[in-house]
Amino acid sequence: MHARPLALAGLIAAAFAVAASPAAAGTLLDRARQALEETGDKIEKAADDAGREVRNFLVDNPDLNRDLVDLGKRLKLPGFDDAGPDAGAGLVAAPSPTAQGGSITLGAVGLPGSTDVSIAAGPSVGAAEEIATATTSDRGTLQVTVTVPEDAAPDMPLVFVVETDDKRVRVVSEAIPVVAAADIVRISGTLSKEGVECPALRGDDGMLYTLAIDSLGDFEPGDRVEVEGTPAEISICTQGTTLGVISMVALK
Repeated sequence: MHARPLALAGLIAAAFAVAASPAAAGTLLDRARQALEETGDKIEKAADDAGREVRNFLVDNPDLNRDLVDLGKRLKLPGFDDAGPDAGAGLVAAPSPTAQGGSITLGAVGLPGSTDVSIAAGPSVGAAEEIATATTSDRGTLQVTVTVPEDAAPDMPLVFVVETDDKRVRVVSEAIPVVAAADIVRISGTLSKEGVECPALRGDDGMLYTLAIDSLGDFEPGDRVEVEGTPAEISICTQGTTLGVISMVALK
């Protein structure tokens, strides 16, 4: 953490000391509130100096963020009752499951802005190997589509790791199941209203397929699509052949 956040932490610590005092009433409480206001002013200046919005600056300094929330609650300031520190940086990978050699989209937040990052994948963080590089937006976000390694083991989960080049910030996705390329089926057809428990697809082969998917998104019955997925051995869909959907794209 840089010198300025350390100075801010000192101000917060001073305010905590005042608030914790049994005599923290009247002028002492006013002094604690004044310390918090001064801290807010300094945070705004520090964020401006760093070229960051205040929210993103606090994400970069989660300990400082947490201290501010705790102090606001201690002083019973409006708006702090149900407040919690920002969740901080995070990484989401989709779709899940994914396929060997398939495409997967990574979305990250809370990273430093306009910063070069490496993207790695592997069965664990320690075993992850670099597969791509990218640059975050000026707001510290990242959205990029990468290729799943062809040698990703189907019997082992796969995690994705995004890390700044200076190694100061790293985010890791949840483990993603990997499906062997040989087990993937691709079905073209028309989405239909035949599904009772799950969305349905009437394939060009005349077969009825039900789709194990949370939502059709922007698709609707009548749309022509190609679905990539794996046959499900057990499903709540109960109709036709159920596919665990990996991807779905529109057909003209």
